[in-house]
Amino acid sequence: MSWLAFGALVVATVVLLLVPGGIVNRCARLPWGASLALAPAVSAAIIAASAVLANKVGVGWNLLPPAVLTVVCAIGCWAVRWIAHRVVDSRHAPSTAALSSTAPSDTAPSTATQPGTTSRAARIGPGNNGDGTDDDARAVPQRAAGRRSAPAWAWWLAGAVLGAVLTGWHMIAILGRPDNFSQTYDNVFHLNAIRWILDNSNGSSLAITMTSGDGPAAFYPLAWHDIASLALKAAHSGDVAAGNNAMVLVVPALVWVLGCFYLLHALGRVNRPGLIAAGLLVSAFPSFPYFLASWGVLYPNMFGMSLIPATIALSYQALGLGAHRLPLRTALPIGVLAIFGMAISHPNTIALYCVILIPLMATWLIRILRTPREQRLPWQRLAAIALFVVFAVVVVVVWKYIRPPEAAAFWGPSMGKKRALWQALTLTPRSAVITILPAAVIVVLGALIVLITRRHLWLLVAHGLVMFLWVVVAAFPISSFRSMLVAIWYNDASRLAAALPLTAFPLAAIACNAIAEWIARLAHRQWPGARAEAITSWVLTAVMVAVLFPVTQLSAPLRQAVRDGSDSYRVTLNANVVDTDEYALLKRLPGLVPAGERVATVPYNGSSMAYALENVLTTTTHILYSPSTDVAEINANLRNAESQPQVCSALRNLNVHYALDFGTFEVNNSSYAVGNPGFADLSQAPGFVPIASSGHAVLYRIDACG
Repeated sequence: MSWLAFGALVVATVVLLLVPGGIVNRCARLPWGASLALAPAVSAAIIAASAVLANKVGVGWNLLPPAVLTVVCAIGCWAVRWIAHRVVDSRHAPSTAALSSTAPSDTAPSTATQPGTTSRAARIGPGNNGDGTDDDARAVPQRAAGRRSAPAWAWWLAGAVLGAVLTGWHMIAILGRPDNFSQTYDNVFHLNAIRWILDNSNGSSLAITMTSGDGPAAFYPLAWHDIASLALKAAHSGDVAAGNNAMVLVVPALVWVLGCFYLLHALGRVNRPGLIAAGLLVSAFPSFPYFLASWGVLYPNMFGMSLIPATIALSYQALGLGAHRLPLRTALPIGVLAIFGMAISHPNTIALYCVILIPLMATWLIRILRTPREQRLPWQRLAAIALFVVFAVVVVVVWKYIRPPEAAAFWGPSMGKKRALWQALTLTPRSAVITILPAAVIVVLGALIVLITRRHLWLLVAHGLVMFLWVVVAAFPISSFRSMLVAIWYNDASRLAAALPLTAFPLAAIACNAIAEWIARLAHRQWPGARAEAITSWVLTAVMVAVLFPVTQLSAPLRQAVRDGSDSYRVTLNANVVDTDEYALLKRLPGLVPAGERVATVPYNGSSMAYALENVLTTTTHILYSPSTDVAEINANLRNAESQPQVCSALRNLNVHYALDFGTFEVNNSSYAVGNPGFADLSQAPGFVPIASSGHAVLYRIDACG
């Protein structure tokens, strides 16, 4: 596929991620920036839910079900606001009017400010109490009236675009080509699942039967695959690998970056050099998003985790913390949709969301309990305690029930406790060598600033909790205690390694913002005046870029992560899933196998990728699957088809007339062939005629059944 055609897929993916959720968010009267950042989470909820509903009512999978559900959700959010206005506001009109001078408006226009800062509610770090108040009388003053400056949103846009471009650049370096595919274990499932959705016109997470054999459909969170399949339909493309890669590019470069910048906005004031620094920092962490794009491969986890920053920001605003508060009538329906979007992307991201929310909820509760009686409503304290108790129960339920079977959570510790703690502090989890990510120094500085100023302490606690979970999964011995804490992530250190940047990024942004603000104050004392302030702002921004660009974009850990990811997306002579010989034969299959006929394959050597890559039907579609009776018979006795009639019966039932032999090398050097002897030495089996080959890869026509 050309890059131009790939661009159409990328555009379709962006539209699917932003438009449904964006429409609903605006109907809920979310501000434009928040609407944009939360759109992917709400869109994921709408698209995945519409796939389930479409399957229930017998409607095929296309753009119509998400469009209908978007309209329904938009009307619902509008109705909630209308009812709240008619019932609540009309009954409390006097108190509402009294509060209007202090309560922030969700539609208030942004205010242009002097070059060293954005608006007073747009700076994080010293000078902000974290609840919207400002105790810093030494803040750099506003520009003189009548002088023009770039609007605040332009600087936010510049920082976000910088982050998106840098993150996208690294992701493109990993992909290499639009139609490359990850040579990893789980990608056999992910690509085949997208093809299965397209072929069966069914994207329901409750009804995927691709790997269940003769058993009932199993649940699998298909938000990633549903969006990719719709993008392919919208772009009139059948290139599953390219459709998947559009998501691989857009989720980190757009969803992750928008969410991180929304979180910064919710936390408080950000000066202009700080916004540019944030654009450099958001793309600087090797463990997320780059690691999840190449290990596993954990696409659903990457999607769900990219949605966490925006959802945390919404929670922060809904709890009334910070300057940009949101009314409950706006935050509640969008919050429900966003949380469902995270859950249907991958359920264990709900657990990460809860981990970060625990100190945030505790901060909110303490604030309510410490509020003087005359400044709160009579029922407010009791309601806050009740809500916190409900939240605690939800956390317990999540930890108890949203977890894989014990057999799937088999990962053990991989290092000692000291090394695990060092890797957490240096933000180099899973690193093979002892090293330091330069950005980790900035994170530590941000942590110190939080401790000194005692602002956003909840964020530091959240970072500590994520670090603790990483140390537990990476270094604690196998035990019930370890499983109780981290089995929800399959006891897999790699999944929690990717979680560290979720809390590290805002701490690093706090550090850069505080440094820039401190220097701006010093400069203002020496050279007061609007012109000097403007020069200081631009100089600070230039210095920030000059210092941070090599520190963030050229660091050895980041470059290594991109190289490792790039290697995993290449078809080579010894590739893990499909090597050059096998890929060459796969490309020829559509001209060799009649449409509608099935090829006997085994997933452990990559041959079942024929379905995903070339739309040739295969008997197997994933390494971990429950074989049907017929597939089990073929796997066990295919080579004996001439002498065992039951094999021919199974072949006829599945319309199998060909067999694909990719040799004995197995994905991840596994040993599945022992349990599937039917494909052994097909070249010596009677009734198997080779009709095409490429190196060691051979396609046989099965004549054994007459």
